[in-house]
Amino acid sequence: GAATGHAAEAERVARDLERRLAAVRSKTAHLKKPKTLLVMGRETLTLRNLNASGGVGFLHEVLEIAGGTNVFADVRREAVSVSNEMLLSRAPEAVIDLHYGASEPADRSRAQQELAIWQAVASVPAVRLKRVIPLYGDQFVVPGPRIAQAAEEMARALHPEAFK
Repeated sequence: GAATGHAAEAERVARDLERRLAAVRSKTAHLKKPKTLLVMGRETLTLRNLNASGGVGFLHEVLEIAGGTNVFADVRREAVSVSNEMLLSRAPEAVIDLHYGASEPADRSRAQQELAIWQAVASVPAVRLKRVIPLYGDQFVVPGPRIAQAAEEMARALHPEAFK
């Protein structure tokens, strides 16, 4: 903001972001924090080339604010290439499957197919418990002013009971 001559406006936006993130953290603080796999990308209609959030970076931080425990928190990288064996051994209780671009799926049947591919690992607790949650939108791509929106959406997905 200072560099562009909008310091006061930038400060106001930063305070609002901090307030919104604190509100999300407060809503989920007392709740059980499910072991969560945060999928940042994978090959379309498969679980091949699955990349997940590691234990550093803004998506890892957003997941913690939203009330989840990253199953790869111990991996000191932003991204982890996940094999089916790793997926089975980490046993996530929830999966947040991020899809960048549109704010909702363009094709509902395609969205159902994307969800159905998780049955390939039906023994994973999140799949068994039907806690594979697709989230759509570019707010998950870049750490910027929409990061509070991303945290709110993740929190609602993991803890819908806190937002009733």
